[in-house]
Amino acid sequence: MFSLAYKRYVLMTLTIIYTLSFMDRIMIGILMQPIKEEFLLSDTQLGFLTGIAFALFYATMGIPIARLADRGNRVTIISITLALWGGMVMLCGLVTNFMQLILVRIGAAVGEAGCFPPSYSLIGDYYPVSERTRALSIYMMGISISIIISFIFAGWINELYGWRAAFLLVGMPGFLIA
Repeated sequence: MFSLAYKRYVLMTLTIIYTLSFMDRIMIGILMQPIKEEFLLSDTQLGFLTGIAFALFYATMGIPIARLADRGNRVTIISITLALWGGMVMLCGLVTNFMQLILVRIGAAVGEAGCFPPSYSLIGDYYPVSERTRALSIYMMGISISIIISFIFAGWINELYGWRAAFLLVGMPGFLIA
C-alpha cells in the first residue's frame, strides 16, 4: 500500500511535530521564575497559568478535534492547529501582562490538542496492526526528546537572551512546518 520510505517519512514528521508541540509545556516550567519576576505573579497565578488554564482547554478541545479528525482531512487539521500552536507560542514571547499570557497559553493548548488525535489516526492508517505498536512507540518518543531539548534549550536561551526569546524560537519551527 505505502512504501516503507514514505511510512517512515510520515512517522518522523509526526514525531517531530509532537516533539515541538510538547516543548512549550516543559519550557514554561523552566522559565516560570523569570516570568514570575517580570509580571510580579503569585504562585497561585503561576499554578493557574501552567495548570488549569492550559489543561482545561487542552483536554476539552481534544474531543471535538478528534471527532473532526474522524470526518475531515487530518493533515489539514494538524497543519492548522500546528500553525495556531506555533503562533501562540511565539506570542508568549510578546505578551505584556498576565492576562495576555493566559490567553496565548490557552491558544497554545488548543493548537497542541489538535495535533495528537489526528496523528494517532494517521499512524493507524499507515501502519498495519502488526507494526502499529512500534510506530506509536516511536511517535511517543517525541515527549522524551522534547524534555531533553527543552531542558537544554530553555535554560540556555533564557541565560543568553531572556525567556521571551525562548518562546519565539520554539514557536517558529512549528509555525513554519505547518
